[in-house]
Amino acid sequence: MVATQRRTQQERTAETREALLDATIDCLAEVGYAGTTTRLVAERAGVSRGAQTHHYPTKTELVTAAIGHLFDRQAAHFREAFTAQPPGERTLDHAVDILWGIVSGPAYAAVLEVTVAGRTDPELRVVVHAMATVLESTVLDIQREFFPEVDDDGLARTIVDLAFTLMQGAAISTYGGYGDPERTIRLVRGVAALVTPDTISILKGAIDAIDR
Repeated sequence: MVATQRRTQQERTAETREALLDATIDCLAEVGYAGTTTRLVAERAGVSRGAQTHHYPTKTELVTAAIGHLFDRQAAHFREAFTAQPPGERTLDHAVDILWGIVSGPAYAAVLEVTVAGRTDPELRVVVHAMATVLESTVLDIQREFFPEVDDDGLARTIVDLAFTLMQGAAISTYGGYGDPERTIRLVRGVAALVTPDTISILKGAIDAIDR
């Protein structure tokens, strides 16, 4: 008879936290920010209220940790999916396809819920802005890793800002059931395909002219 290895306290803590964070993301996506309560999250995660408040005493702390957890998971998914592409297909337009698969997925609705809720919640708004800064930094790091030819920081930030602005708008259209989000994504892919070593200086010049 093989003895069952007992989980360490650290492992149990990590499992409880992950269950709470996953449950928070599910609740945000399904019932929205207003409908997400710490009690509902604890029930969905299958943990006691005491355990929930021990790890995340307030709803803001719980939501903040959950969105950060989601960003980390999605960044890891993007990196894994993009790395799996043959080297010749690791292009910006392929990157857009992978990102759109993430942004249009059900979990991303949790991000949009928190973003909108932050408009009227000053405490949450600070959190949203901080998360947006971390997300931008993460995406820029990935872009520098896979697209070293985009070596101008201002151009890199502009590409990221434009892509995410358009994709988030397309995601909202998808969730709301209006507009033509697929056309928007085709536009993003088309713009991304224009970014090549030969066109970078032209694009940078155009952006500099707009910023003047």
